[in-house]
Amino acid sequence: QTDQQGGASTHEGIVTVHVVPHTHDDVGWLKTVDQYYYGSQEDIYRGGVQYIIDTVIEELLADPNKTFIYVEIAFFKRWWEEQDEDTRGKVRTLLKNKQLEFINAGYCMNDEASVHYAATIDQMGEGLRWLQQEVAGGREEEGDAIAPSV
Repeated sequence: QTDQQGGASTHEGIVTVHVVPHTHDDVGWLKTVDQYYYGSQEDIYRGGVQYIIDTVIEELLADPNKTFIYVEIAFFKRWWEEQDEDTRGKVRTLLKNKQLEFINAGYCMNDEASVHYAATIDQMGEGLRWLQQEVAGGREEEGDAIAPSV
């Protein structure tokens, strides 16, 4: 329930829940990157990341009220390189309209609890550079992350 200005309700007993649709597709955790992307080895995990991206883009284009946060550049880069210019233009429009947002910008959602800081900096920098050059056309935005540090 919200007040008239769209803010959280102040009624006692009412809980405000924020649902943040986003990815957390682990790059190479239980399967290889290819197995996750294409959806093979269904006995380990059922689903293919390429189909998640296809569906998200389709749904965002169909409903301007929907938003989505994408995290893992390793998968998005592979998907992007398979798309034609028309689809890439639609994705850029979704970004401009703030329906699609990239956070973290790393090749993967790094494990803050056990990774060396240099590896985190390297993979996040590489992902961000690719996004700026290939998707955003050199435009820089501020950064953020969806998963809390452990």
